Amino acid sequence: MTTPSPVMRTGTGLARILQPAAPGWSGRNRIPACRLPPLWRDWLFARGSLTARLSQLQPGAFHVQVLRQFCGRPTPLERESLQLWNQQSVWVREVVLCLADVPLVYARTAVPMNSLNGAGRRLLTLGNRSLGSYLFHQPSLRRTPLQVSRCNDNHLGLQWARRSVFTLQGRPLLVSEAFSARLTEFV
Repeated sequence: MTTPSPVMRTGTGLARILQPAAPGWSGRNRIPACRLPPLWRDWLFARGSLTARLSQLQPGAFHVQVLRQFCGRPTPLERESLQLWNQQSVWVREVVLCLADVPLVYARTAVPMNSLNGAGRRLLTLGNRSLGSYLFHQPSLRRTPLQVSRCNDNHLGLQWARRSVFTLQGRPLLVSEAFSARLTEFV
């Protein structure tokens, strides 16, 4: 069991920040890449490993803090993105990616229970290792185009979010990541 973080103690879960009831991911609200500031465009649309990129900013200072892991019902956005039917459960992992003691990226991964078979079973044993350290070494890995949205006002200082569906051996998982404005202190 992981210790609750300030995110969970205040009652504001990551799903509410990353996946609000009226998300900005829809076609009419989608922000074109050309309208983003260059620094944010570069980070939000980078298709490689976010773990590797953050680790390069301050070698040896990167670490992952697990906020919580649980099995439960997907959010409406997760259900739609993963093409799940109403009663399907997902395994959820919420983490914060830090440099030194500074939280820079909050991430939520939703994995359909049937994706946790075979190679997907390894996801359950990541502990404080990053998801990227595992995923980006899998030869069968595929990824949908990244979608970007501005975060709703929040107490964590998260400004921009991105999401995409990864497919590992034909099985999907949704990764949503929200970036803190403090990232600009390190780049």
